[in-house]
Amino acid sequence: MNIAQCISLISSTWHGYQGVSTDVFNKLEPQIQLQLPSDYKEFMCWSNGGEGVFPAIRLSLWPAEDLVRLNSNYQINRYLGDHVLGIGSDGGPICFLLDYRLGNKPKLSSVNFGDLDPEEIKQIAPSFTSAIEYAITGKLIDEDL
Repeated sequence: MNIAQCISLISSTWHGYQGVSTDVFNKLEPQIQLQLPSDYKEFMCWSNGGEGVFPAIRLSLWPAEDLVRLNSNYQINRYLGDHVLGIGSDGGPICFLLDYRLGNKPKLSSVNFGDLDPEEIKQIAPSFTSAIEYAITGKLIDEDL
């Protein structure tokens, strides 16, 4: 499944915001010193954050303009390093991360906001699109986080 197919499947149940233009990413990427994956950018151009309830998980994504501030407020990089970017939560204690620790193609990972221990980061999907697909199909569950 690609990101466009995922978007089509969730479009009627996703509670999102008006999408952003690619200009937002042109300003954001130099600030975060990371290249955001194209599937994540495509999703955010469709819906700039928002939330959805899937069969076994809730997914809440932060608006692109809030990423720098929220990562700073939660002290994500202070505790987890510069190779991760918080992009949202499960509506509770779990932070979803784009995880660049193994290279330029980020995995989707999770960590508990209360812990923020790099040793506790869990990879939950090999890509942003895969994570959305897993959520849609019920393969991504709270116990995996």
